[in-house]
Parts: sequence; structure tokens; C-alpha cells
Amino acid sequence: MTIEDVIKKSILPLAFMVFWFWMTKIIMKVSGQTDWFWWIFIAGLPFGIHKMRLILIPRGMDTTATLGMAALSVIIGALIGSIIIPVYVIRAIYVFIRYIIGR
Repeated sequence: MTIEDVIKKSILPLAFMVFWFWMTKIIMKVSGQTDWFWWIFIAGLPFGIHKMRLILIPRGMDTTATLGMAALSVIIGALIGSIIIPVYVIRAIYVFIRYIIGR
């Protein structure tokens, strides 16, 4: 394993996660306190949308049904992402430790 692999698989994803969590925490402040439910929900959004593999958009329906199904897809993606975040963190730490041990 080279240092480029460690940077691509460990350091950059963790840096993106830290930046994204910080940004969403700033956005989710209500009256000086962070709303943790919405913070976890919004923080999981970019990690879960691409894991869905399917976005539900109906054919032959009106605009309201299409927007409702798109909103449902975003909600499901955010919930999946909030569950997947610890997996990404554990994988990044594993790659980093494997590189240190393998040296």
C-alpha cells in the first residue's frame, strides 16, 4: 500500500467528513444550540444518496407525486447515510493502521 492510497482512502475522506460535519453543525444551530436530530439527518445526506442505488421517481404521475417521491428518496438516503457514516470512519482508520503496520 502506497502513501497515495492512504491519502485517497483515509485522509481525504476523513477531512471531508470533518468539514461537512462542521458545516452542518453551524447551519443547524437554533437559538445557539445544535438540533442533533436534524444535524445527523443532514450530515448523512451525501453519504447515503449514492448508496441507495435507486431513486424513486414515478412515471405518469402529477407533479405533486413526483416531488413527494423525490423527497422520500432524499429522506431515505439521509437515513441510510447516517447509518453508513461509522462504517466509513472505521474503514478509514483501518486503512491508516494497515499502512502503519505494513511499513
